[in-house]
Amino acid sequence: MAASALNVCDVLVIGDEVESILTAVSAARAGVSVTLARRSTGKLGGLSVRGGLSYMDITPEFVTGLFEEFLQKTGLVRVALNPDRANQVLRDMLDDAQVEVISGVETRLETDEEGFPELALLQSETETIDLAPKVVIDATPDADIARVLGIPYLIGLGGLLGEDQNFLGVSPVFRITGVSVPEFQAFEERLRRNPNLPEILEAALPYHPAELRSEYITRPTFAPEDMDYLDILNPVIGIDYHIWRHGDAASYANAGIFIDGGNVSRLSDGSLGFNGLVAKADALDLDFDDLLALSQGGPIPEELRVEMAQLERYLQEAGGFANATVIPPEEMYVRQTVTLLSRENMTARKAIEGGVPPEKAVGTFSYWLDLRGTMLWRHFPGEHFPKPVFNVGLEVALPLLPALSNVAFVGRSAGYSPIGQGTGRIVQHNALLGEGLGVAAALAVLSQNTLLEIAETAMPQVQEILKTRRSGKLEFSGQATWSAEQIKASQLLQRDMDAITQLREQATDFSLL
Repeated sequence: MAASALNVCDVLVIGDEVESILTAVSAARAGVSVTLARRSTGKLGGLSVRGGLSYMDITPEFVTGLFEEFLQKTGLVRVALNPDRANQVLRDMLDDAQVEVISGVETRLETDEEGFPELALLQSETETIDLAPKVVIDATPDADIARVLGIPYLIGLGGLLGEDQNFLGVSPVFRITGVSVPEFQAFEERLRRNPNLPEILEAALPYHPAELRSEYITRPTFAPEDMDYLDILNPVIGIDYHIWRHGDAASYANAGIFIDGGNVSRLSDGSLGFNGLVAKADALDLDFDDLLALSQGGPIPEELRVEMAQLERYLQEAGGFANATVIPPEEMYVRQTVTLLSRENMTARKAIEGGVPPEKAVGTFSYWLDLRGTMLWRHFPGEHFPKPVFNVGLEVALPLLPALSNVAFVGRSAGYSPIGQGTGRIVQHNALLGEGLGVAAALAVLSQNTLLEIAETAMPQVQEILKTRRSGKLEFSGQATWSAEQIKASQLLQRDMDAITQLREQATDFSLL
C-alpha cells in the first residue's frame, strides 16, 4: 500500500456531525491549521443531515456563538433544519475557515513511546495519508478513536434500568408527505374525543401516573402558527396505531417498537420530518456491535422498514390521508452507544446542581435529562427530573489518561453518565462545548502547551476569546434546579453516580490512570 509523506497539522478533528465541524471551525478561526477527517463521502452534518433528524432540540435563550451563526445561515425559524441547506452552510464554514477536509477515510492509530497517538488515515486500498497532529479531537458519535486509545467507557445505560433496558431507544427519523398540519391536528383531536380513551390509556400505560394519563386526554398537539414545527404532546396517536397494528392496547406497555408522541419538523418542501417511532435495542436483538454498525451508516433493520410501511398504511386507512407517504431516512438515529470516562464526568446530579463553576465554564445550556425509549416508571415509580440549567466545562471532554494530554472528545459519547448523557447528547450542547474546545486546542498549539494545561490554567484566555466572538458577552447562569433533599431522595440519581464511581475504580484497578 502506497503512503504519502508525513503531513503535519496543528489540530485533527475526526467526525462530521454538526458539532464536529463547528469544533474544527472554532480552532481554525483561532489561528491554527486544522484537518477534519470523516468516514462518509456523503453530505456533511451526520445525524442532523443524513440521519434525517431535522427537528433540532434547541433551547433558544442559550443559543450563542458558532451554533447561532450556523442556525442563522441555514435560515432556521425555530427548530426545522433544512438538510440540504445545512450541508451547504457547513461546507461554506469549513471553506471560509480554511479547514482541510478528508472524506472517505478510516482512522488507524499508532502511538509513540510516550503513548501519544500518531494517526494514519486509510483513504483507499492504494493510498494512506499519514498525519502528525499536535492535538487530536475525537468528534465521532461513538468515540471511535477514544475507544481504541483505551479510554474506559460504559456501554449504554449501564444496566440502570434492568437487563432488558440497556440502551436508549433507536429511531428511523423519516419524512411524511401528503398530510397537512391542520388535518393531522384534526385527526388527533378525533382520537382524544373517544369516550373510551380513559380505559384505553389505563390499559396501555399502567406505569404512568394516573394524573398524567388524565392530562393526555386534554393535551393537544402543539402547532404554533408561523412556526416550523409541531409537537405531539401525548401518545394517543401512537396507542391508536398500536391497536390498529396489534389488536389491543395492553401490549403497548411492553412493545419493542412503538410511537410515544413525536417531534415533528415542518420542512420547506411541505413535508414533515417525524421523530416519534422508537425501537428498543433489545427488541431488535441489537447488541453493542450491532448498534455501532447501525450508528455508523449501517442498513436500517428490516423490522423498522416494515414498521414504516405499516405506519404509511395506518395514515392512509385509519387517518384518512389517502396520499400519505412515509419516506425512510438514509441513516438511523442511535441515541446512545457508549459514555467515556473523563476528568470530570457530567452526571445527572451535576447538571441538576448547576454544572461547573463560572471560572471553568465555556457557556450555559439547558435541556431535559431525556430517557426516550426507556421504561423509567416501571423500574423507578414516581421518579422524574427537572429541566437542568447548567454551566458547561471542558473537563467533560478530556480523558484521565496522562499520556493523552493533547487528546479530547466531543459528542454524545463524551464524558457524561448514563443519565447525564440524556442532555449531553444534544447538538446544541456539543456545539457549545466544541467551540470552547476548539479555542483551547488552538491556544495549546500556539503556546506550545498541552490541551490539558490550557484547561487547567488558561481558562481566562479561552473565555476572553469566546467573549470577543459573542459581541462582548459571556454570561454563566447555571443554577440548582432541585434541593439537596430532593437530590438525596432520588434513587436513580444515586445509581447514575454509582455507575461512574465504579467505572473510575475499575480504571484505577487496571492501572489505566
